[in-house]
Amino acid sequence: MKDVIHEQLNYSGEIIFTEHHESHAASAFFPSPFKEAAILTMDGVGEWATSSFGVGHDNQVELMSEIRFPHSVGLLYSAFTYYTGFRVNSGEYKLMGLAPYGEPKYVDIIKRELVDIKADGSIKLNMRYFNYCAGLTMTNDRFCKLFGAPPRNPKAR
Repeated sequence: MKDVIHEQLNYSGEIIFTEHHESHAASAFFPSPFKEAAILTMDGVGEWATSSFGVGHDNQVELMSEIRFPHSVGLLYSAFTYYTGFRVNSGEYKLMGLAPYGEPKYVDIIKRELVDIKADGSIKLNMRYFNYCAGLTMTNDRFCKLFGAPPRNPKAR
């Protein structure tokens, strides 16, 4: 049986190992109907990159710039997921589903205190409010003080 499986998997061609965001970019661009496209990838973290941008042309993907850990739109989102009492890496969809029911009353605080949005669209997080680099939680006491309450208890209804 092992030999049959091995024979079926015997492909000709080179196996190429790519970086995390190159894989995201390739998986979006190559099956697309476009011969050329701008590419933007964003997530929590993959290797060191948290966001990247580049171009796809024919059968090539070239990433030109990246934002590196710990500065991450995805980890910012996970920090709010944690703060609102949902599990990180599984509860983000719940927060996204609740978003239309909220009021944008914290936008100015977030922009003033948590995220420095640069003219080129890149971001830098104010790490004084986050704990994910050094602890077991996403946020810290400064974050709680900024928003006026401790993180919501995940068991609360």
